[in-house]
Amino acid sequence: MDEQDRIRQATQETRTTETTELREGNVREVVERLRLHEERALVEVVPENVGAVTVRRVVREREEVVPITLHSEHLEITVQQDTGGRVTMNGETLEVGRTYEVPLYEERALVEKRVYPFSDVTISKQARTYTQTERLTLRREELDVEDPQGLIRDRTVTGGTDPQP
Repeated sequence: MDEQDRIRQATQETRTTETTELREGNVREVVERLRLHEERALVEVVPENVGAVTVRRVVREREEVVPITLHSEHLEITVQQDTGGRVTMNGETLEVGRTYEVPLYEERALVEKRVYPFSDVTISKQARTYTQTERLTLRREELDVEDPQGLIRDRTVTGGTDPQP
C-alpha cells in the first residue's frame, strides 16, 4: 500500500452523513466530510562515532656513551741502590731498585639518572555546533472544486458555519 492509498483509506474512514434542519424549515444535509492531510518533516539526530584515537605514552630507549674524567693520586716509593739504609713498609723491607705504589686518592663514577621535563603537550577536545540544512519536498492535500457551469455563488450564513435549529 503506497502513500496515496493510505490517504484515500483515511479519507474514506472520516466520511459521515449528517442532516441538520435549519430555522426556516430548510433542511441541510451534510453529504460528506473530508479530512485533508499534509506531510511534516520529523528530524531525528543520530549520534555516530566517526573516528577514534588512542593516546598513550611510549618510552623509547637510546644508548649513549658519556665521557667521564676521573682523577687519582698515588705515592711512588723507589729505593735507590748504593744509598745505604733500609726502608720498610708495614714492617716489611722494601727491595732496592723496585718501585712501590701506594694509592692516596681515587675518584669513582656513580651514575644516576634523573628525569627532567622534555616537552609539554596539550590534548583538548572541542565540541562544535553547526546547522545543516536539508531540502525536502512535503506534500499537502487541498480541496479543489471545479465548477465548469458557474453554479457556485457566495452565501453568508448567520450564527456561524453550522447553523443550529
